[in-house]
Amino acid sequence: MEFHYKGLDNAGNPLKSTIEASSYEDAKIKLKSLGILYSDISMREQSFFGVLALFKQKSLPSSQLAILSRDLAVYLNAGIPLTRALSLLKHQNHSNVRLERFFESLVNSIHEGKSFAQSLESQEHYTLPVFYTGTLKISEDRGILAEVLNELSHYLILQEKVKKQLSQALVYPSFIIVVSILMISFMLTVVVPKITAIFESTGQALPMLTQIIISLAHFFAQNWFFLASGVLGAVGLFSYKMATDYTFKKGIHALILKLPIVGKMVETADLARFCTISSLLMRSGIPVVNTIKLSCITLSSEVIKALFQEASVRVVEGSSLSKALKQEGTYTIDDAFIEAVAIGEETSELSSMLEHLSAFYIDTNKDKIALFLSVLEPSLMLIIGGIIGVMVTAMLLPIFSLNLG
Repeated sequence: MEFHYKGLDNAGNPLKSTIEASSYEDAKIKLKSLGILYSDISMREQSFFGVLALFKQKSLPSSQLAILSRDLAVYLNAGIPLTRALSLLKHQNHSNVRLERFFESLVNSIHEGKSFAQSLESQEHYTLPVFYTGTLKISEDRGILAEVLNELSHYLILQEKVKKQLSQALVYPSFIIVVSILMISFMLTVVVPKITAIFESTGQALPMLTQIIISLAHFFAQNWFFLASGVLGAVGLFSYKMATDYTFKKGIHALILKLPIVGKMVETADLARFCTISSLLMRSGIPVVNTIKLSCITLSSEVIKALFQEASVRVVEGSSLSKALKQEGTYTIDDAFIEAVAIGEETSELSSMLEHLSAFYIDTNKDKIALFLSVLEPSLMLIIGGIIGVMVTAMLLPIFSLNLG
């Protein structure tokens, strides 16, 4: 529950804000522990739309997290204390109920003696990326919170931009697939049965291709519910296994990495992500082992993630990152990446090398995506056109036979 309160702080300044607590008594205890002399406490009434807002998805979008990180970095660089900066962000986002409560909980946690990173981990309003809170925890200990927040903001904006470009690129192929499924379903369930009735009235022997299409149409018409249920069930089971079975998930990811074009796209995207966040962390003075562990969290492929996790163990044992990645494992990563890392280690410029690699892999992946889409779009058109062409041919063959007869 959330409570409004009015009162004075330790310095005698008037306060008017909110605090989260399980009851009135708990709210009073929390205010006393914060050194606030309250004059009024009342439970905050939530509007209908405000209540609905609390049931929305809890993950904070990367774009919004990037903006909040940037704004917080600006306030901290201007010399504003952390709790004051968070209060300012709270008031700026008062129209968003969940976000307002998010900042309020952070302020209260920090007043209770927790660090900023601990406050982020303990709050229950949003699910934040593990690498984000882990990075802030280390940077806070080193006194470079503002710098790292600014770097994280740039990273999140870049990731959001790449994600948006990929989503926009996939709009047209997705549209083609949806329209084609609708067209084929319409032909099988509406067009073919009507033409079939005409053929049956003539009593003419039908070509084999026509019989196959008619049989398919009957099968879909009679079993569409079971087919749809089967597809939904398979998708649900697959999603469940991916979420709960690590071995199954890793096996699927290993299969994806073996696919032509797509496999290299996934590897390049993960290497770009690893290089970007690793460069950021190293520039912030975070040790290589911690950098690898935090960067691994951002990777999408469990196979590549496991490779870097194994490498981090070898680095702890005294090996360099390049040698650790060269050792035999379940997956062989790009040799050019390993060689570049080795050069960076030899010259003590690993952070700069990773930064250059990040830009290189991002540009490379753009080219790979463009190539993939240039192959995908005509391939889809050929496949769909071929399926519809076969169906139309199957319906025309008996008509040609009638005319010839």
